[in-house]
Amino acid sequence: MQTPLPTRVIFVRHGRSTFNEQGRYQGSSDQAVLTANGQRTAQLVGQALQAETVHAIYASPLKRVQQTVATIRDQLPNCTVPMHLRDDLREIDLPAWEGLPYKTVRTHQVEAYRCWIEHPHEFQMARSFQPLPNEENATGGSFYPVRDLYQRAQKFWQTVLPQHPGQTLLVVSHGGTIHALISTALGLTPKQHHCLQQSNCGISILEFATQSGTAKLCQLNDTGIIGESLPKLKAGKQGLRLLFLPVEPNMPLNHTPDLLSSVHLDFCLQTDGLLSDFQAAQLLSNHPETVQFQVQRDDCIQAWQHTLTLRQQQSSDVLLTGLVVASPEKIQMLLVQIIGISNHTSNTLSLYPGSLSVIHFATSQTRPILQGLNIHANHWAYNNTLSKQQLLVAV
Repeated sequence: MQTPLPTRVIFVRHGRSTFNEQGRYQGSSDQAVLTANGQRTAQLVGQALQAETVHAIYASPLKRVQQTVATIRDQLPNCTVPMHLRDDLREIDLPAWEGLPYKTVRTHQVEAYRCWIEHPHEFQMARSFQPLPNEENATGGSFYPVRDLYQRAQKFWQTVLPQHPGQTLLVVSHGGTIHALISTALGLTPKQHHCLQQSNCGISILEFATQSGTAKLCQLNDTGIIGESLPKLKAGKQGLRLLFLPVEPNMPLNHTPDLLSSVHLDFCLQTDGLLSDFQAAQLLSNHPETVQFQVQRDDCIQAWQHTLTLRQQQSSDVLLTGLVVASPEKIQMLLVQIIGISNHTSNTLSLYPGSLSVIHFATSQTRPILQGLNIHANHWAYNNTLSKQQLLVAV
C-alpha cells in the first residue's frame, strides 16, 4: 500500500519593516510597514515559490505580513489559492515594550530583559487590558507572553493540520510566531525559546506525517534567495559560529566552495576522513589561511567539545567561525544535543548532504542559536526529491 503524502508547511517571515530598521520592538502592534528592501525581498520569495503547488495560505492579520503576502501573491502565476487570516498567527504580545528601542529596554529594564533572554518561560509583563476571570497564563494584571505564544501555536496546529492532509501550506507570519510553531511541532518548550532564528523573508519548511502527525524539520531560515549566503548574526558578531557540512564518501561538492567563498573561516574540523585531499583543497580553495584539523571517529565528540572551549577564550567583540565536516548522522546527533530535542525525537531533523547548517554560540546569549538548517546556494536544489504537495504558511 502506498504511503500517504505528508503535509508540508512552508514558513515565510515578513519582509524587513520600519520598526526592524529603527531597532524597535514590534510585538503585536500594527504600526510598522514594509521598507523598500522588505518589499524587494518579498518579491524574491514570491519568484522562488512560483514552481510550488500551494493549496492554502495562512497569514497574520498585521500590516507588515499582509504587505508581504500581497507581494508574494503578485509573483505567483494565476494565484487563486485561498488565504485565511488568523489572529493566532500575530506576533508575540509585548504591550509594555512595543515601539521601544531595543537599547532602551536593555539599558533601563535590565532584570526584565535578562529574564526574557535567560528564562523566557518565566518572563512576565503587565497587560494593556484587564484579563478575564480564569484566563490562562495570567497573574493579576500580568501574563506570560512566551507561554501564551506557544499555546496559540499549539491551537493553530490542532485546528489547521486536520484540514489539509497531504497538502502544502504557505504560512506567512512573524519571527517569534514561526519560532513557536516550529518549536511546538518538534516538542520544544517555552523554556527553549530564542534557540531558533527566523530572518526577514527567511524560508523554513516542516513536514508532517499524515498518519502519525509527527513533524520533521526539513529547512530552517534559508536566506539564499534574498542574497544572503548565510543568515545574519542576529545576536551580534561575537562568540563562536559553527557551519556544519554533512558529506558522504566520494560525494561531489558542487556549489559548496562558492557558498563558502564570502565567509571568513578560522578553522575546519573534518571527521572520519570523509574528504579526499583533493576535495579538502577544493572546499577550502578560497581560504588558504584556514587551520585544518583531522579527527577520527572515536575522537569526534572530544574534538567537538574542544572547539566549544575556544568560545570561552574569545573577547566579547570577536567572532570565531569554524567549518565542521562530518557524516549526516553525526551532525544530526550534535544538532539534536545542542538544540535540546529529546532523544526519542532525534529524527525530527532532516539533513541533506552538501547543505549547510549554522549554530551561533553568542557571548550575549545563554543558549546556542540554530541560525539555519539545510541552507543551499542553489535554492530548492533538493526539492525535486521531496513531495510536490506542500502547504505554504505565511507567518
